Amino acid sequence: MYRKHLNLNYQNCGINSRLTALRTNFSRQYVAVAMPAIKYVAFIAVFLLLSACSRESGELNQTVGADVVIATSSANIYLSGVGGQYAVSATLVDDQGVAFVDQPAFVWESASAGVVSVDANGVVTANGLGQSVVTVRANGLSSQIQVLVSDQAVVLNGTVRYEDREYGRNGFVDQPDYFKAVRFAKVTVVDNNGAEVGGIGSVYTDENGNFTLSGLLDSQHFVRVSAATDNSLGLDLAVKDRQQALYSVTKQVDITQAANFMMDVPLSSEASGAFNILDVFTSSAEFTLLYTDLSLVSLNTFWEVNNTDGTYFCNDYDAVYCDSGKGVYVYGVANGDTDEYDDDVLYHEFAHYFTQAVSRDDSYGGCHVLSSTDLDLRLAWSEGWGDFFPSAMKTWLAADPSRSGLISSSPGYSLAGYVDTYQSRAQISVEIDSLSPSVYKSAANELAIAKILYLLNQRYGMEPIIDVFTGYFPGVATPVNLESFWDGWLAIHSPTVSDKAQLTGFYNERSIYYQEDRFEPDNNMNPARKIALNTAETHYLYSETVETDIDFVAFDTVAGNQYSLSTANLTSGADTYIRVFSPDGTELNLGGVTVENDDANETAYYGYDSACGSSRVKNNTTALSSSLSFIAPITGTYYAELRTTTDPDPYLSAGRYGTFSFKVIQN
Repeated sequence: MYRKHLNLNYQNCGINSRLTALRTNFSRQYVAVAMPAIKYVAFIAVFLLLSACSRESGELNQTVGADVVIATSSANIYLSGVGGQYAVSATLVDDQGVAFVDQPAFVWESASAGVVSVDANGVVTANGLGQSVVTVRANGLSSQIQVLVSDQAVVLNGTVRYEDREYGRNGFVDQPDYFKAVRFAKVTVVDNNGAEVGGIGSVYTDENGNFTLSGLLDSQHFVRVSAATDNSLGLDLAVKDRQQALYSVTKQVDITQAANFMMDVPLSSEASGAFNILDVFTSSAEFTLLYTDLSLVSLNTFWEVNNTDGTYFCNDYDAVYCDSGKGVYVYGVANGDTDEYDDDVLYHEFAHYFTQAVSRDDSYGGCHVLSSTDLDLRLAWSEGWGDFFPSAMKTWLAADPSRSGLISSSPGYSLAGYVDTYQSRAQISVEIDSLSPSVYKSAANELAIAKILYLLNQRYGMEPIIDVFTGYFPGVATPVNLESFWDGWLAIHSPTVSDKAQLTGFYNERSIYYQEDRFEPDNNMNPARKIALNTAETHYLYSETVETDIDFVAFDTVAGNQYSLSTANLTSGADTYIRVFSPDGTELNLGGVTVENDDANETAYYGYDSACGSSRVKNNTTALSSSLSFIAPITGTYYAELRTTTDPDPYLSAGRYGTFSFKVIQN
């Protein structure tokens, strides 16, 4: 296994910007270090530090030439007990902090050999308890390093923060020093090879990013914070690269900072993106634990720079897209579409995990465009739930002042906003609370579903919504989609007349009509319930009293004339069927063939989508429509039976309900 981390161990002695730039450039290199039973890849910061600079003033207290100083990698060394060692490096730099190409031979000496000794390479060895000074000399210059050897346990109080990115309607907002706490993350003490130091153990940061370590800490040790959470809190979350390497950061132990050991992870570090993913999913996991019976949220996330596969949730291993196993995979295209700071996109993917963990999701995935009104109903439901979930999360966070600071969207920007960035600008920006009802409509449109869920959350809160997920979906015999959510809401909550009217209103706003049409009751043949020829009428495939709605429509014929019957304008996943009955009420059979039709065009349901660049099912206005023609053998009143498909193996991507128009034409 490889472990990826950034070393945060550096001091800034106020030399100048050139030294800082030099340190920053080198700190991004990888160095491979072999270890027994484990391989470890580390970011190593180049230590170009002036060892004897004053911590309080930042001024040099070493001998300085006109243009030259000796910079050391440490100004203070703390060793925990006799026998401990620590290697110090020295570099000759100019007064601008730039290292000379040709370096002199440095001479090292200890002021008290009984406390510490130092060899020609700058390796300091503890020989006894106490204090001493190590001096390094070259070219008439010198620099001093304070050394303390102690066998007393050290208490180190630290804080870990990562730099986040604020966003608004148009994309990311320039907000310098926008740091947030790294919450509930694992903290360990390791040596310079990355191996855990015995006798100290691991701790976890709290909700404010604080932690406390206690033990025989010294300058040979590093504090490592990993992008993995505390299982004891019900949070089993980790952020890794595609090779399963856990992201982490390290900083060298500095005893002089033991009371306030700060570890800030800047945007320039890959680990900052990993910690933002962890934070978003930590909030989502807390939400899940609150609203469900789940006791442990287990989720791996796989992200790295130049991951071009996209952002998606995998429920299982797949050799092409899910090669790291089950979890969320996050886009990371350099200078392009990266999602590690797109909180709404991350919330969306967690929503897919949520349904898998506590409920059921029947979607097969696939291409989906926000404005499409003809999606597979299972896909539309799954993505609509995902589109809605960010608003639910932000509404929940905003309701508690102790959590509201976890929201990364700009103050004043709608909590119902959904933003997906490309580089720094928004490539997708919608506000669920103000969607156009003429554009985002139908049970086959994901944003129409998101808006319905949003309205229900605003009116009733999340608990009754999640009750359907946990109490109805797992055992329902029909596919999980908006229809089954409607059925589950009615079955679990038994709404009052007024509540049902409001629920119906939420659906009707999106042109979804799970209600009886104006012709009911018309489940039986009635010559008085007659349609005018050549005139279309609108029907809803829905009944309050029977499981399958059947509409009978009477029409007059003259023997020898041809009549064409058809359905059209199908919406919300309607899949129609027509059958004709004779005036005597028996099924019309001409030449031994029943006059009926299920699909007017049996190949129209699956076709190419130019927006996706691939083929998909299409619940559009005509794909599952029905059409037939016949010559009336006798004059009289015939009957058209209209209902959802009778196919014993129906398209699961379509629905049982829906809306359509019906017309009889005399040719």
